[in-house]
Amino acid sequence: MPNLTHVAIKCILIPGLLFGQQVQAALITNPDDPRNWQGASVGTFANFFYGSNTLANRQLVVDNKLLDDGIFDPTGYTPASLILGGANPGRSLDLTGTGNYDYVTPEGDVTTAAGAIDDKWFQTGSLPGETIFDLGFQATKAAIFNTIDHGPLPQEAIESTIYLSNDKLTWTQAVTERVWLEGFQPNLGILWDGFSYVVGTGTSDTFRYASVTWGGPGALQSDGDNEINGILGTKADLTPYAPGTAVPGPLPLLGVGAAFGYSRRLRKRINTSKNLK
Repeated sequence: MPNLTHVAIKCILIPGLLFGQQVQAALITNPDDPRNWQGASVGTFANFFYGSNTLANRQLVVDNKLLDDGIFDPTGYTPASLILGGANPGRSLDLTGTGNYDYVTPEGDVTTAAGAIDDKWFQTGSLPGETIFDLGFQATKAAIFNTIDHGPLPQEAIESTIYLSNDKLTWTQAVTERVWLEGFQPNLGILWDGFSYVVGTGTSDTFRYASVTWGGPGALQSDGDNEINGILGTKADLTPYAPGTAVPGPLPLLGVGAAFGYSRRLRKRINTSKNLK
């Protein structure tokens, strides 16, 4: 078991990040957008990431390009390999958009469930280093694909915290940099894919490993479990890594860099829908 006394926390949200067009549909540009996704509004994210649902904080959501009303299409990317942990594999059954979130478990094995971005999912541990993915290269960002198996919403749509490492011993809490509000499935009424989201270090630091935990400060709730479909690493512009091409060597994950003046407040766990208004 990794030495969990060396878990580092870093919380930065960088405005103006440039992402590949293949995963960008339509950025949310109206701080008063009246729509909701899986029960979440722009104000939900303002509250979660910036501490309260105010016009100023909703404008931060827009200015930082946090929300994309589209899907993250994983076609052409290589899913990360699960190298440690994981339990209770299952498979989502509701393909008609009824919102009943039917599933079957156990279904197959954890390695298969974690190794593809599809309708199969598994559950992780609660501590950094318990459940580890090898991204396969020095990634700058990681895309996380979640699954919903029951209510309440939107809490179930993001119920994990991600940690990043280069040595599988020292873990840095990841920074959420963008959320794809339609998940990763084509918009054909499928609801169980929740939100897909991209995390990074908040700097140019790269990482080889990602650990997924249920609950924690990066989650909308902590209810004792999560359902993860899989994750994958990307380059800085969110394009996939092609084997044989050059990528940066590992850069140290050193905590908050002084060059970044814009920091995101560390959030407490949010366990009730009252806090998500």
